[in-house]
Amino acid sequence: MLADHWTYCQNWHSRTREPLGPIYSSGIYEHEYRRIPWHGLIAPEFVQAGVCSECGASIDDGISIAALERAPVTFCSNLHYLQWWKRQHPNDEAPMSGDLREY
Repeated sequence: MLADHWTYCQNWHSRTREPLGPIYSSGIYEHEYRRIPWHGLIAPEFVQAGVCSECGASIDDGISIAALERAPVTFCSNLHYLQWWKRQHPNDEAPMSGDLREY
């Protein structure tokens, strides 16, 4: 999912080489674009099929995170990905994704 003009960090506007906070990608288009944070150094990828790890819904267009030695973790929406991300990163903030306290 790494793509010029669609991958950001909080200090994208500066010339600093080290990212400030998480790296972000554009999430699924759901009436608007929302930036979603990477899972550490693992970039979210788009998937065309699967089952949401949060709600069990079938996925037509979703988000996937590669996992070591097991099937990828998949999500039906940006919201469900962000809820999972926050549980995985309880001490991290993702201000470019909006207010994570909502999730």
